[in-house]
Amino acid sequence: MDLTEISLVVLICTSIICLIVLTVFVVKFLYSASKLVNNINKACDTVNNELEPVVKDLKETVSGITSIVKATDNRIKTVNCALNGVIGATGVLGGKLKEVLSGVVEGFRAGINLFKK
Repeated sequence: MDLTEISLVVLICTSIICLIVLTVFVVKFLYSASKLVNNINKACDTVNNELEPVVKDLKETVSGITSIVKATDNRIKTVNCALNGVIGATGVLGGKLKEVLSGVVEGFRAGINLFKK
C-alpha cells in the first residue's frame, strides 16, 4: 500500500466517524425537540382546561354588568323625565306666581299712594 491509498483509507475512516458522531447529535436533537413539543402540548392543554371556567365566569359577569347598566340607564331616564316634569311645573307655577306677586305689589303701592294723598 502506498501513501495515497493509506491517506484515502484514513480519510474514509475519519468521514465515517464524523458521520456517526453527526448522526448521534442529530438523533439526540430530534429526541429533545420531540420531548419539548410534547411538554408544550401538555402545557397548552393545561392552560386551555384552566381557562375554560374563567372565561365562562367572565361571560356571566359581563352579562350581569350589562343588565345592571341597562337597568340603571332605564331608571336614570325615568328620574330625568320626572325631574323635567317637576321643573316644567315649577316654571309654570313660578310664572303664575310672579304675575300674582306683581299684582299684589301693584295693589300695595296703590293702597300706599291712596293713604299718602
